[in-house]
Amino acid sequence: MSEFLLSLHSVSLIVTIAAALLLGGLLAWNLYRPSFGFWPAGEEAPIRHHTAFGLFRIFCGGTVVFALLEIGAHGWGHWSRYVVGVPLMAAAFGITLWGYKFLGIDNTYCESDGLVTGGMYEYSRNPQYVTSVLATVGLGIASGSVITLGLAAVLFVLYFLFVLNEERWLLQGYGEAFRDYMQQTPRFVDERSLMRARTAILESF
Repeated sequence: MSEFLLSLHSVSLIVTIAAALLLGGLLAWNLYRPSFGFWPAGEEAPIRHHTAFGLFRIFCGGTVVFALLEIGAHGWGHWSRYVVGVPLMAAAFGITLWGYKFLGIDNTYCESDGLVTGGMYEYSRNPQYVTSVLATVGLGIASGSVITLGLAAVLFVLYFLFVLNEERWLLQGYGEAFRDYMQQTPRFVDERSLMRARTAILESF
C-alpha cells in the first residue's frame, strides 16, 4: 500500500470519527434543549438541514472509504468473508432504498406527508435505520475490518439519537395516532417483528 493510501486510510478514519462526534453532540444537545431545533429540520431550516445531512453523509462516506482502504492495507483475506458480507450488505442496502421509495423521499427527509404504518413499517418504526446498520455490518465483514464493525455500532448510536428526537417531533405532529403506533410496533426490531414476518411468509403460500 502506497504512502498516499496509508495517509488517506488514517485521514478517512479521523474525519469519520470527527463527523460522528460532532453530529452525535448536536443531536444529544437537541434532546436536552429542544428549542435548539437541530433535528428534525426540513428545507425550511436550510442551515440545520444541510448541517445534519452533511455530517451524516461525511460519516457514511468516510466509513465506506475506510473499509475499502482496510482491504488495501490488510489484503483481500479469505473468500468466505465476501460470501457472507457482500450479500448481507447488498440485501440490506436494497431494502433501505426500497424504504425510501415506499415512504417517499420528501417524507423521509423531514416532511410531514402523513404517518406511514404499513408495509415494512409494520415490522419496525425505523426499518431503514435497521437495514443501514446491517449493511454496514456486511461491509465490515466483507472488508475484514473490526474497526468498520465498530463504526456500525457508532452508526446505531447516531440513529438512536435521531430516533429519540424524531419521536418527540412525531408525537407533537400526530399525537395519539403515533402513540398507538409506538405501542404496537418496535422502535427497531424485536420478537413482534419476527412473528409478523413469519405470519406474512406463511400467508403468502
